[in-house]
Amino acid sequence: MDQTVEAAVDRVTSLQCEGQTVEVKAARGGTPKLYETLSSFANQTEGGIILCGIDEGKGFAPVGVFDAQKVQRDIVEQCKEMTPELRPTFALAERDGAVIVGAIIEGLPMGRRPAYRTTAGITKGSYIRAGDQDIHMSPQELYEIEAFKNGTRSDRMIPEGSSADLLDNSKTAAFVSAAQKNRMRLSERSQEEVLALTGAVVGGKPTLAGIMTLGDYPQQEYPNLCLTAIAVAGPSISQDEVGNRFLDNKTMDGTIDEIVEDTMAFVARNTKTRSVIMGAIRKDVPQYPERAIREIVTNSLMHRDYGPYNNGTPTRLTIYSDRIECSNPGGIYGGQSVEELGVSNMQTRNPTLVSILEIQGVAENRHSGIPVIRDECERADLLPPVFEDRRGEFRVTVYGDASTREREGEGEPLSEEAVIAFCRIPRSREEVAEHFDTSKAYVASYYLNPMADRGLLLRTLPDKPRSKNQRYVATRRGQQPG
Repeated sequence: MDQTVEAAVDRVTSLQCEGQTVEVKAARGGTPKLYETLSSFANQTEGGIILCGIDEGKGFAPVGVFDAQKVQRDIVEQCKEMTPELRPTFALAERDGAVIVGAIIEGLPMGRRPAYRTTAGITKGSYIRAGDQDIHMSPQELYEIEAFKNGTRSDRMIPEGSSADLLDNSKTAAFVSAAQKNRMRLSERSQEEVLALTGAVVGGKPTLAGIMTLGDYPQQEYPNLCLTAIAVAGPSISQDEVGNRFLDNKTMDGTIDEIVEDTMAFVARNTKTRSVIMGAIRKDVPQYPERAIREIVTNSLMHRDYGPYNNGTPTRLTIYSDRIECSNPGGIYGGQSVEELGVSNMQTRNPTLVSILEIQGVAENRHSGIPVIRDECERADLLPPVFEDRRGEFRVTVYGDASTREREGEGEPLSEEAVIAFCRIPRSREEVAEHFDTSKAYVASYYLNPMADRGLLLRTLPDKPRSKNQRYVATRRGQQPG
């Protein structure tokens, strides 16, 4: 824990800024009010550290606290005024004779959030961290927490005006037949019983899950529950000299299985293929592995947030010249982290929808999607996919540069130690990639960003991680042997 505080002190004094997990306070005249930061750190999975004894107004200089013991007691008392009551841990750091108190606030599990100052109430007292700021949690964020705690399932919601006429007869018959064949307890049930027991219909009315899988035209009730796809010529969205923004632009509607198939056709139409000769047989190999893209698209549709704050937002897919990005409303369900994807047995946001898709053969529901995506990219000699959990959004990026791995060995051997040595002075992504003769995407995703998150490197613009002016420099911790 001391090393964590030491790394945090190094970071803010070197970069002269705070960040997503670090807040500084001078605290020379006594312990300041910390309720907003206590709330925001407790309401994010990674938690955060409050450093008392660093003065932002003096260029983030270590000024120390007058009475370290009293500062700790004061913070404990403020934590007691929170709901739920927080339990901070402390560590001290010293710089040039100045004692800095580090209060470590652990992130709460989703079932215990939101943390808020009791006297302010849940609406006014709940905060979330955005860069170096504490901002009020939005109604959407509060709803997601309460829905999780109360077991609210948006996929079982029944829209106003729902009726059996919204379902497609042939799709419904095929689903019932598959359910009777593959689910032992449903084999002797009637169609009405199967629909009710699987959650496709409740009280004689189709649910959101039923409409999105068995509907005649789901967008009649949910116009924006679709997928919008675009293809652009370069690595970013911009207009060319004749004003064209997109090479291709299409909205995929219908039921989820139809959206998936139409999206796969769109990807095939807007990406390259290469020919491989295997003996006397010529085989066309797509630029992106079809199975990986299918898993990404399917996951984005069945695990997205269908709650009232997001059922007006479509899933989005963008094909750039060097990558495919797919994003959907709703972050990872239940407050779990990206690192747990494909490893832990994670909770499901839409269990009824997922179960219906499994019966239809559209999804497996075996928590195997993420490993399949990773394995297929490796098999295709692509860079590993990148998974990001942003505020209210989940994004998957697959890079299409199949030659990157072949180039990695041509420059200086790439390792964390080599990156630290090269970044003893601030370096850009381009400089690091060029030095090691690899791609910017690879070195950023698998070296620069993870090493920065672990405190081995510092970002010169921590609140603008994608800025073209971003630089990375080795920390004291990173330069220490072992």
